[in-house]
Order: sequence, then C-alpha cells, then structure tokens
Amino acid sequence: MRKLINVMTALIIFIPFWIVNGQIHFYETSEEMFQAPPDRTLEVILDIDAGEVIVEKGSEPYTGTVIMRYTDREFRERVDVHENRNRVEITLERKNWFKIVHRPPEEGGSWAEVQVLLPYGVDILLDSRIKAGEVKMVMDGIRLRELSMNHWVGELEVLFNEPNPIIMDLLDITAKVGETRLIHLGNARFNRADINGGIGEIQVDFTGDLQPESQARVDLDIGEASIIVPQNMGIGLNIGGGFSFLSEKNLDRSFEKRGQTYYSDDYEESEDRFYLRITPGLGELNVVRE
Repeated sequence: MRKLINVMTALIIFIPFWIVNGQIHFYETSEEMFQAPPDRTLEVILDIDAGEVIVEKGSEPYTGTVIMRYTDREFRERVDVHENRNRVEITLERKNWFKIVHRPPEEGGSWAEVQVLLPYGVDILLDSRIKAGEVKMVMDGIRLRELSMNHWVGELEVLFNEPNPIIMDLLDITAKVGETRLIHLGNARFNRADINGGIGEIQVDFTGDLQPESQARVDLDIGEASIIVPQNMGIGLNIGGGFSFLSEKNLDRSFEKRGQTYYSDDYEESEDRFYLRITPGLGELNVVRE
C-alpha cells in the first residue's frame, strides 16, 4: 500500500571529522527520501535557523530527498512527515545562539548545510523560513502552486530559469537584511506577487513568461533596489508611500507619468499588461525594461 508520504531511507553517520588542536570536531549527516503521490498537493515547510541552503528539483518524479550536514554540537535536525495533512516539515535548529563559534568548520567553527531536492510531477506549496545564511533556490521544473519565503539575514537567490508548469496563486518573499537576487520571476507565472525588501541590496527581475494582467507589489525599506520589467508587455507603475520622497528614483525613459502612475509608452496598445506597485524607502530605486 502506497503511503501518502513514505520515508524510505534514513542514514546518520559521524564521519568524516576534523582534528584541530588535538580535539576531534564531529559533524553529522542525515539523508531522508520521501515519496508523494501525484493526485494531491504537497506542502513543504522549511524551517532553518542557520546554514547554507540549496533547494532544487530532484532526479525522480514524485520523490524528494533531504540531505543535512552540520556540526553536531551546534545543531539538531528533524524531518516530520504528516500523512493526513500531506505535509513534510524540515527543521534544522541551533542548540544555543549564544555559543556561536565564528570560525571556519576546519578550525572548530559552527557549520551547517541543507540540500532539499523537491519531487517533480506533483503540485507543491513551499513555505520557507530561514533565519540566517546563504540560500539558493532553483525552481526549474517544479510545479509550484505557492511560494512563501521569509529570510532574515544573509544572501538570497531565487531563480526561475524555466516557466512554472502550473499557474502560481501567490509568490510572497520577504528578505530583511542582506543581498537579494530574484531572477526571472515572470517564469513563476504568478497571479499575485508580494516582495518585501528590508536593509541591503535587492534585484527583482520580472522577465520571463509573465502572466497577462498579473499584479505585484514591491515594498522597500533601506538600500539600493533594481527592478526589471519586461519589454513585451504594457507596464503600469505606481510609486508611492509615505517615505517615497527619500528615494532617488531612476526610471526607464519609456515611462511617462499620468496622475500618480507611470505608464510605458506602449501601454494603451498592448494586449498584455502588468501592473506593479512600488513603495520605496531610503535609498536608490532603479527601474529598467529588458
């Protein structure tokens, strides 16, 4: 009998390790595979305290894999499977935030790496909550019904190099502190997008297979923001908010202002249109068409 989510393998080992200053520093590896049937939407919750995180498509249909490597004295991991809810929860928890060793792992420092290979052929709701670290998500070939991400501190890169096989209901990304690159978001094929940038540098690229009449909102706080919109659609651009006057705005010369909204010069005759609302903060805002 096929289970809704079937954990197939689990392996935990304590090698390799480092020997530094006469002390052995172990790190732990866990690997788990799960299967998801194609007839129901799978919910994946990623809750990571710190580390390097990679999310991408797995090599087999309806099969996912979670691989975690981390210094055992600093972290604890857990993969919970809820068959009745059709949900997988992936957790990497730091044991003590006040005893962080800021050195390379080969010198006895804290270290963690998480790799999530998502199943393809099944619709997915992905909810990612990452407190600190370097995150890269390559969404090619994954049937994403919804993507929700909250990234506190570090470097974030989300790429849609290929169009999403299905229409996405909601794309919701919050990056609080650090450098953020969101590439070819048009290929997410979202109906609605909500992007929140905190402190740092952010690039939001809406090129790709953008859905006609889709809408997006970009809310910025402090830093430099570069927003790329497609040339093959009419663009309506509303820039406002209480702190808009603090932002240095550089817009593509194809935009003209009418009332409170900027329109691309081909907006009226375009069959496909995209409406974007930007709330800038303190810093520089650049909007270009590519």
